[in-house]
Amino acid sequence: MNISKSVFSKKTRDYTFIVLFLLIFSVFIIFAINPSLKTAFSLKKEEKDLVKVDTLYEKKIMDISSIQSQIEENRDSLFLINEAISEYPEVNKMVDDVKTIADKNSLMIRKANIDEVSLSQSKKKLDKVRLIIEGKTNFDNLMKFTDDLFKQRRLKTINNLIINLDKEATASGQLQVIIAIDGYYL
Repeated sequence: MNISKSVFSKKTRDYTFIVLFLLIFSVFIIFAINPSLKTAFSLKKEEKDLVKVDTLYEKKIMDISSIQSQIEENRDSLFLINEAISEYPEVNKMVDDVKTIADKNSLMIRKANIDEVSLSQSKKKLDKVRLIIEGKTNFDNLMKFTDDLFKQRRLKTINNLIINLDKEATASGQLQVIIAIDGYYL
């Protein structure tokens, strides 16, 4: 009876109740509260990430809005972009433009070559057509030629310029020039 008294005593029952309560409470914390806490923390992190994304999108929208307003302001001048960088190589127009200013500035063209021209329309990047001309002129006319070349609406750059004294010319100051001119298109 001594054992049954000690097993069923109030003190033993209280300890047993406390141990069972702590055991059940631990299981409850592990399986019920822990996932809720993990979810709460992940939602908090997700909220921070969404705030960052929202800020980024807001900045992009503001940039697009700014670009749109600039386009609206410059709508009447947009045709100049199409004239500066054509959609197609338009080699004949480029040759005609260069020949016109060469004639105007007394640049006698002896030879003109066109480098390879890509006619592929699959890519949408800036491409160029290169015109290489050989001719004779004096230095002042060469400077006027380059000035007039850069004043034209179609964007052109001089990629290479070779100037030599013309030994065959009887007039002083005659130069042999080789000019590589790049015209751009999309």
